[in-house]
Amino acid sequence: MLVLDRPWALLGLALPLVLLALSRALGARGAVAFPLSGGKAPKVPVPFSALRAARAAALWLGYSCAVLAASGPAIASRRVVYLERGAEAMLVLDVSPSMAASDFEPTRLDAAKSIIGDFLAARRNETVGLVAFGAEAALVCPPTADYGSVASRLESLSPGAFGEGTAIGSGIATAVAHIARSDSSGKFIILLTDGESNAGAIDPKTAARAARRFGAELSVVGIGSSGDVPVEYADPRTGEKRSGIYRSGFDIRPMEELAEAGGGSYFPAASRDELAKAFSSLSDRSLAPARSRTEGTERSVAALFLAAALVLLGASRLAGLAGGGGRP
Repeated sequence: MLVLDRPWALLGLALPLVLLALSRALGARGAVAFPLSGGKAPKVPVPFSALRAARAAALWLGYSCAVLAASGPAIASRRVVYLERGAEAMLVLDVSPSMAASDFEPTRLDAAKSIIGDFLAARRNETVGLVAFGAEAALVCPPTADYGSVASRLESLSPGAFGEGTAIGSGIATAVAHIARSDSSGKFIILLTDGESNAGAIDPKTAARAARRFGAELSVVGIGSSGDVPVEYADPRTGEKRSGIYRSGFDIRPMEELAEAGGGSYFPAASRDELAKAFSSLSDRSLAPARSRTEGTERSVAALFLAAALVLLGASRLAGLAGGGGRP
């Protein structure tokens, strides 16, 4: 952005207008007409008229640039410098077919994506990674401060993408394997799931304890309401549409024990509002950005305006010499 060291110098832009007004006022007061002929004034040829107009424009623009140069213009920039590394979070998202349940509008998975998107938008200096799991688990996006990449990978996920099943232990273990390498002062794993673990070879509590050993805090968000819920989704592998009724009603106690084993908290989320509150709590408590300061720099551009003034005034002078022959 353009800043001025001496903004008061811009008052010089009004000086020509003041002088012009005074000249006209004084001229009108003492003017005496001396008609030399009764005919019309000879018409100035178009080329000379254009040169005179160009001369006037160059003169005024050159003067304006000179005034701007005198005001001390500079290009100012600001940047945030982080004094320490922020926290690191791994999001572990359940994408089993039951996440297509429509007790959230439009589905549980879509609601989770939306809340995670808001969570990413509020980040500043934290690194965030994404793990997805169904019957199997995989790292979808490694820990990064490029939140756009995380959001893009998140959007690509669909119900059933990693098979039919809920391998919670595998999802947590995958997150632990990547967050364990971090030297961040704060490490957090956030698990979002709508059911009990029924697949995978790794016990969820064993994975949760491993997270704690590596200095990471595991929090669990249980998404979904109890009862019979319609489910409809397209199988990612075959494209076949599947629909039915999912009997939702997982036991909360194992989720609470899982969070306790991981040194974190359990957040029930039977509605979108509760889901938003859970993420707000996690964001406020655990993922505050690192200390930072704002640095500013200024680069003077007065020389550029001065050079432009000289070029324009020179052009005005040349146009005046060239158009002199057009006088009657």
